[in-house]
Parts: sequence; structure tokens; C-alpha cells
Amino acid sequence: MPENDQHPLAVVVTRPAHQAEGLCRLIEQTGWRAIRLPLIEIAPPADEPAAKATLARWADFDIVIFISANAVHRCHLYIGGVLADGPQIATVGQATARQLRADFQRDADLVPADGYNSEALLALPALQQVAGKQILIIKGEGGREVLAETLADRGAKLSYANLYRRKIPTAAEQQLTTIKRDEKPDLIVLTSGEGIMNMLSLADETSRAWLCSMSWLVIHPRLVDVARQAGCDNEIIVSDGPGDKNIVQCIQQWQHKTNL
Repeated sequence: MPENDQHPLAVVVTRPAHQAEGLCRLIEQTGWRAIRLPLIEIAPPADEPAAKATLARWADFDIVIFISANAVHRCHLYIGGVLADGPQIATVGQATARQLRADFQRDADLVPADGYNSEALLALPALQQVAGKQILIIKGEGGREVLAETLADRGAKLSYANLYRRKIPTAAEQQLTTIKRDEKPDLIVLTSGEGIMNMLSLADETSRAWLCSMSWLVIHPRLVDVARQAGCDNEIIVSDGPGDKNIVQCIQQWQHKTNL
């Protein structure tokens, strides 16, 4: 939709509230309007004692893998700001590595230079020969199993610390109704398959039809498949990466194309 001075581009940001403000600020600095719609809330895990007990075995592991920035942050909440020496530390992508530096002042030993998913991490040479190694995966409840299955196939001995669970924020349904009625958004930014499914689950038939007529921006081609499998055939653009600057650059390119 063309932008003018009276109606700046309106972008719905669906990241969890504690992770959304950097992107929202960048959107607003660009002269657009950021509409906040958190679709995932990070909550404590169902079994906190088990999570803490696993973290207490830190020195037993050869490699510790943080699956997300949330995993790093929750670990920091449980054990404080120091990681004991011993295991190599791996992160699934650069954003998780940045969170590791922010919370623990520690650089990851293993992090993909390119890519930001399990497949990119699994491609690293250091994770090819892991037979017999004790590997701890720090993550949230549920999620994809590609990383664990592949490492197990390579002979690793796996343990898990589920440090958080994801749920739909209580206010999300009312926020979605208000956005549809009042905000007139141009684009929805969706950064996870779970976020897509949560958004659609909140919508009645009319709202779902409206959502699936909107333009979406996603951060990975896999999320296009999630949307199509859910029955949405709308315009979906894919950014070059998950970072805030990647997303804003993609919006700028989309806006330019739309305005032609």
C-alpha cells in the first residue's frame, strides 16, 4: 500500500513483548508505525526443579547447546551471570550468541557464520564426530526435533534442560480484534511457526479471512510452508535473516515494489 505523510506504513510486530522493542524502535525511526501484537509469552517450565537439577550437572557435559536467545536468558535467571568452565558452548545462531555475550559476557565456541537454525548448526565440523560425547540441549518445551535426532544418530549422549514454555498472551485475542477494527495495518511480521498458528487460532472466521488477505513478512522460507499448510494463500515475503535490520530492509524493498 502506498505511504504518504498522513498514513505512514503500519507494521504489526508479533514477537514476544520482551524481544519486540528493538524492532519496533527501528520501524518507528524509519518513519513507519509499529503495532505491537505479542503472540507468544515466555513462562517458566512445567518442571522447574528438573531444569535446575540438569543445569547443576554443567561440568558433566562436553558441549552445551543453547537453542534460542530465550534459552540463554532463562539460564541466566536460574544460575546467574557466570558459566563454569568445561563444556564448549554452542548457539543456534548469531542472535543467540549475542544474548550469550549480553547475559554471560561469554562468546560462543560454536556458532554458524551463516544461517540461524538447527541445520546450520549441525553443519559445523565440530558437530560431525560426536559419538560418545555428552551434549546438553538447553531449550523450551516442545519445538523442532531435528537437532536432537541428528545428534543422536551421530552417537551423542543427549540431555535436555527445558527452561521455559511458550503460551499465548492473555491479551492477544482482544489486541487482534482492536487491530483489525482500528489500526488498518499494511504488513504483519511473523518470526515463528508457533506465532503463525497462535495468530490464526485467535481468529474467528471473519478475522481469519482478513489475516489471510494481508501481506506477511517471515524470516525463513520454512514459515511460508507453515502458512500454506494452514490454508493461507496471501502474499508472503521472506527477509534475508531474523535480525531487526534484515526485517526493516526487507520492508523497505517491499514498500518500494508496492509503490511502483
